[in-house]
Amino acid sequence: MSTAAPGRAKPVGMALPGLVIAVCMIGDTLLYAVLPLYHQEFGLSLAMVGVLLSLNRWIRLVANSGVAHFGERIGPHALMIAAALGSALSTTIYGLIENPTAQILARVLWGISYASLNLSTLAYAVSDRTNAGKRVGASRAAIGLVQALSLVGGAWIVLELGARPVFLIFGAVTLIALGAAIVLPRLPAEPAAKKGFRLPVPHRLEVWGFVMGFAGDGVFLLTLAFLMKDSITSVAPVMATALLLALRWLVEVSTGPIGGWIGDRFGARRIAIANAALLVSGFVLIALDHELLGALMIVTTRGMFNTLIPVLVIERGHGTVLSSQASYSTWRDFGAAVGPLTAPWLFLNVPQVPLYAALALVLGVSAYFCLVRR
Repeated sequence: MSTAAPGRAKPVGMALPGLVIAVCMIGDTLLYAVLPLYHQEFGLSLAMVGVLLSLNRWIRLVANSGVAHFGERIGPHALMIAAALGSALSTTIYGLIENPTAQILARVLWGISYASLNLSTLAYAVSDRTNAGKRVGASRAAIGLVQALSLVGGAWIVLELGARPVFLIFGAVTLIALGAAIVLPRLPAEPAAKKGFRLPVPHRLEVWGFVMGFAGDGVFLLTLAFLMKDSITSVAPVMATALLLALRWLVEVSTGPIGGWIGDRFGARRIAIANAALLVSGFVLIALDHELLGALMIVTTRGMFNTLIPVLVIERGHGTVLSSQASYSTWRDFGAAVGPLTAPWLFLNVPQVPLYAALALVLGVSAYFCLVRR
């Protein structure tokens, strides 16, 4: 049996890894559209919504590096199977038990599961490192298509059956991912780091990830449903929110492979700088009371970053693939964990104009120092 390093192992197709992570994510993706609007049906306060939507990120602060350390020993295949099982269980708990403690445990389980999914999917993608960007883009495209369909379909189920039954249905659907994970081929494990587990030290890319996580994955996502509630009245707020979030994923379907291909040939950094400028512009538009246009710009550019960032991480070349990606993911998750915790208070106490203007300023400054300056 070959013991070649992952970079020289026979490349593994991305269809099955992409299917596993895509199906596992449907419960968490829908939760962001449903929970802020229907929190009372889950027996939760709005403040607890912020805690729950941030909790999985707090867990991933430790889980990203812990999973990478563990995954270097057992391999991505075993991580995939465990993560698929955890995802099905956590999604089912969302709809099955009306209890804050159970919801907290479900979010903890999902945080660990997603860390495993994210890192192991990347390991499969870079089994062919010369085409890593294209393969990451293809994986993100598969994820985007499934998330877009699940958001629209899930919102329709919510309107027909209610907010909790949809998660029981999605929990059963997630078992498809478990079957796909079991039949995945194995990859050779990377050499384990001799220094053992430790939390990563942030560099420029990690700082950018923190700010983008706080503003884009934290404050913006938690307040999006309320922004759409005030700006779109022709459809139900949950459907408007789901459609807008679905657009982000559809962007990845169309631009993910293209962005990965361009990044492989011309470098992802230039594209990331232009994309960051558009992201900042989206926050500026919301500050100017153009909520729908600004939100459209944010979700599209944020979707593009999901393809660009893994390529930037690989180009940087700090440590093994798993440990390097874990370092960035940890600090992005830190920002996305702080964002939802502070968002309810910010949204209720700070007017929309200064709030989103401040977010735009912080994003712009961090993009300059982290992406533009060498």
